[in-house]
Order: sequence, then structure tokens, then C-alpha cells
Amino acid sequence: MTNYVVWSYVFECPRCLNRMPLFDCPEADVPKTSGKGTKKVTVCLYCQKNGHLEEISTRSTKRFDPVPVLVNYECLDGCTPKRGERVHNDPDPKKRDYFKRYDLAKIEEIERKAIPYWVPPHRMMNVESDTEPWGDKWRAGTSNFRAVLDLFTKRNLWALALLREKISARSFLFFLWSAGILPASRMNGIVGGILAGTYYMPQVFQESNVINSISRRFNSVKSNLDGLVHGSELIISTQTATNLSDINQNTIDYIFTDPPYSGSVQYGELNFIWEAWLNLNTKWHEQEIVVNKTRGFTENDWASMLSIAMQECYRVLKQGRWLSLCYHDTSEGTWQLIQDIMAGVGFISENLQTTLFIEGDHKSYNQYTAQKVTKRDLVINFRKPKIGEIREDITITGEEDKPSFMKKARLILSEALERNPGNTADRLYDELVSRMVRKGEFERHNFDTLLRSIAEEVKTPDENGNTISRWYLLETAGEVDAAESGKEEAVARRLEEFMVKFLSDHPEFEGVHYSDLFEQYLPVGDKPRRMLADWLPEFFYRTSEGTWRPPTDGDERQQKQHLRTNGTLRRIKRFTNAILNSVPPAGRDRPENAATLANWINECRKAGLYNQGKLLYEQGGHSFDALSEKAQLEVRENYLICRRRLGKDDDKQMSLL
Repeated sequence: MTNYVVWSYVFECPRCLNRMPLFDCPEADVPKTSGKGTKKVTVCLYCQKNGHLEEISTRSTKRFDPVPVLVNYECLDGCTPKRGERVHNDPDPKKRDYFKRYDLAKIEEIERKAIPYWVPPHRMMNVESDTEPWGDKWRAGTSNFRAVLDLFTKRNLWALALLREKISARSFLFFLWSAGILPASRMNGIVGGILAGTYYMPQVFQESNVINSISRRFNSVKSNLDGLVHGSELIISTQTATNLSDINQNTIDYIFTDPPYSGSVQYGELNFIWEAWLNLNTKWHEQEIVVNKTRGFTENDWASMLSIAMQECYRVLKQGRWLSLCYHDTSEGTWQLIQDIMAGVGFISENLQTTLFIEGDHKSYNQYTAQKVTKRDLVINFRKPKIGEIREDITITGEEDKPSFMKKARLILSEALERNPGNTADRLYDELVSRMVRKGEFERHNFDTLLRSIAEEVKTPDENGNTISRWYLLETAGEVDAAESGKEEAVARRLEEFMVKFLSDHPEFEGVHYSDLFEQYLPVGDKPRRMLADWLPEFFYRTSEGTWRPPTDGDERQQKQHLRTNGTLRRIKRFTNAILNSVPPAGRDRPENAATLANWINECRKAGLYNQGKLLYEQGGHSFDALSEKAQLEVRENYLICRRRLGKDDDKQMSLL
């Protein structure tokens, strides 16, 4: 019996023009293009025999269809050994002959026949042309398959179709069959299995025995279900969470919810293969709560629909009972949205000095232990207030007295103008309204007066000659006051203690990952107004690996203190944010001369603001020709370091993808 077959794409060597399966190609160490050190690459089998190392790049080398290269088999008739393997170029002539006369012959026989059962006719994401994009994880222009059928060998396609035909759709076996669909696909790599969270067909993949795969799942699921469910008082529903009208209000004892993490996982896209095999309606995705650039789903859309779902959860939950929200996103911005949404709905958040999380491997509750570097799903508990209980303060209720409202509103507008200098009044108004809960109360306030209290209007012509009013923070409006500085310093001390202990326990690391710092930051009760990512560079240094470390001596500590005192980093951010938003920067935010600009680039390099440093050098508005030769070399070196570090960050993101 065949347990599995390994297939490999074939590549043509650009030097000797021989074609070979990637499976046969050895790895070798070759010099890096920079000239420093070596890197491990896949090389041509034939060229290596002749003493030359020619790289076979899966991105640029000419590629041909995959071929079978290895068969893993099991003897059912008492052979010794029971299991074995043979390859297409096996050194054993008997195995090599059997591979050709039986293994390949069986595949060729199957290829000649028509499958007598229904198979999904769907093109990927129902795309009608090869150039029309559908989503973020599968793109017609870049993915190496176009239809659902392309993801399967014909043998496994036939096996899945046969089982689908013979198994009742209401049986437990049908559930197991559906669980075996993806493992039977060509996305199943020989190392690591299926790459989670994306559509990726590896260059060398494993064609698994469908019957064996489903049998293993049967034994695993059966052992987990035995004794777990007693009786029939269990309801499973797949209705939308934005409409729980079948459930009466104040009837649910506890809710555990694991909402979509912004755009981190594209559930609709990744469900497509299952839905196609089940022949379901695959066009429900317009209702999906997700951020997806290709489909035009913004963060605001995600927040709006998630808010509706949480309102439904609030309605059905009993008073005084809890909702546990499982979430993990290293973007503090979406955490802020989550907190705003939950407060706006009416929930009271739990106030703990520790972070609860679910460990990804075991899915069990643990309290946070600082030394762990693995990434976790964090849990925040929210309670529905009891009758007559006053819920906690929210950003703006619309019921504040005028001084309280004005103070909160100024903070929101100041944050908006820090992020987006030169914004127009209508966009600032939208920003303020989106942070409110009772929007109808807002009209009684004078927005123009409010805006002019923290910003100045600058009129600039657009490309059509029309005048546009842009708004910039007044000189002192964006400064951090003493109380806020105290909050940031207190949290920074906490983070530094964590860093010191972590790096002492893990001397192999240069610094601490941002997500680990963020987990330490989450339990802080009285958080600073500014986001962690905004003020972190004012206290700590970014390493060459993109992690963060504390100051190592008095000079470094004094330098960070100076940056906080004179507000240089905030000025740099406002200036570069304006450039990024294609608006003219405010006059006071511009560097006075080339020397100031060079100093800014140096500060960005040390603070880990590599994108800002690169942008300042390329679009800072000053020529460095007037600087001394030494100063010109220094600013050029700082610029190149920023570019290299940005490249490393990009490489890390690509490796994750």
C-alpha cells in the first residue's frame, strides 16, 4: 500500500541547461553578494559534479511541472521490513525498475481516466479572469494555481470525490472527510505540513493517502470526544454574530469570543477550499468582519461590524456576568479600537496587574511568565454591569460638562494631528465623532472653536488652484505635560526592569521583542495617553535585530532624557508624517538647515526610526553639500544604516509570509 508520494517541481539550470527535480538538488555554502560570509543555497546537481556551484533559485530559475520522485510504501503481507521507500533514481535497480513500471504506471493510468464523481468546478475565489484580484492571501497574478482542482493530484481528487459521494452528509464520517481535504492537497509540504494562514504550494510536496489520513483523524477525534458530551442539551449555530435575534436578552451566563484579529487572518479566503468542496454559497464574504485592502475593507469597517457583534453579546449576556475576549495583535491601534468598542457598548473591563493569555500549543489558561518568547493569544475579561451600577468612564459620553468635554476632545484632536499633520477639518471632525459613544450629543459643541484652541489653520492651493485649509498643532498643544510624562516614565521603569531581567536570563538576545513589551504594558491601569510605539524610542534603543534594549550607561540615558526634554522626536514624527501624507509640513516642524537635518537623521538611526531617517535624507528639503566632508560621510552612513535595517525588517516580514 502506498502511504504517500513526494512530488517535486523540475527546474532548468541556467548554466548547463540540464533539467532536474528540486528534490535531487543538493545544498551548498556560497559567498554572499556583499562579500562577507556565506549563505546556504540549493545548487545544480550536474554543475556541482563538475566543480561549479550554480544556484537553482525557485524565484527566477525556469520551472516545469512537478513529477513523482519518492514513494513511501507499506507491506500488507507480513514482509520484513514492513515499511520502505524507493526513489525515481534509486541506487537499487530493482526498486528503480519498480518505481517506473508500477508507481509511475499507476499514476499514468489514473491520469488517462475520467473521474466519475462530482468535483468542485470553482475557480479560486470565483475569479472570472486570471488578472482580477480577489483577496490578500490568494492573488490571480502571483499564485501558481487558478482553480480548486489545481490544488490536488488527480489520484487524491478522485479519492476525495468518491468518499464525498458515498458518505452521508449528516454522518460523523463526513465531518472527518472534510477535515482531510487540505492534508490531501498539494499544499502539504514534506517538512512542516501545510503553511498556516495562507495559500502556498511548496516546490516539493507530499501526496498523502486519503484513506489513511481520514482514519488517523477518526482515531484522534474519537479519543477526544469519548465521555466529553453527555445528553443532547447542546446547540451549535453558524449564524452571524451581528444578529443573535434567536437568543433572548439577559439569558447567557458566559461568553468566550475570539474575534478576527483585524486583518491578520483572512478567514473568508482561507475557508474557500472547504466551501467549494461542500458546494456551499461562497459569496457570503461581504458580511465578514475583517480588514482586507484588496476588497476595500478598512479598519473602520472592521471596528463598526465588531461593535455591532459586541452589542449583541452585551444584549444576550446576563447582568453582572462576564465576557472573555481573546485577542492578539501587536498593533496597539487595534487594541485601542477594541477598548473603545467594549467601553462604548457598556462593558466594564477587568483591572488586573497581570496578563492572562492562552498558550498556542496547549490552549490552556496561564498567567503571564515574563521569560517566554513565544507569541500568545491575550485574554481580557469584560463584565456587563449590574442593575444600577455605574460603568467606568469612556472616551466621550456626550454627557460631560463643557470643561471635561473640551479637555477630552482636545486630547483626541491633538493625537490625530500628531499622526496626520495638515489634516482637513472634516477628517478631524470624523476622528472625534468616531471616538464618541453618544454621537447625537456632539452638535451642542462648537467644533471650530474647539479646533482653533489647539491648532492653527494654514491655507494652501491644491493642484487645481483651489484653496485647501489644513490644520497644524499650535506650538505647545502637542507637548506632553508633566502628568503624562510621569505616566510614561513610570511605565518605562517597569519595562526596563523587565528588559534587564529578560536579557540577564537570555544573554543570547540583543534586545526584547516589541510584542513582549506590549504584553507587559497591557496590565498597566493608568496608561499614558500616547501609544506605546510613539514614546518607546524616547526611552529605549532599537537593536540591529529590530528588538529593544535599555540604555547601557549614563551617556545613553542622558541622551534619551535630552530627546524627551526638547521634543525633537515628536517634531521629526510630525514632519515625516506630513511628507508621508503628501501635505506640506508646518513651518515650525521643518528642520532649520542641513546641520539640523543631519542631526535628525542621526537621532532616527539611534532611536530605531529607520523609515523616518530614510525619508529625511531623501525628502528633507536641504542639500548636505554645505556640510564638512566628515559630516557628509556621517549623514550618508546613517542613511545607509537606516536603509539596511529597513531591508532586514522587510526580509523578516517576507519570511513570515
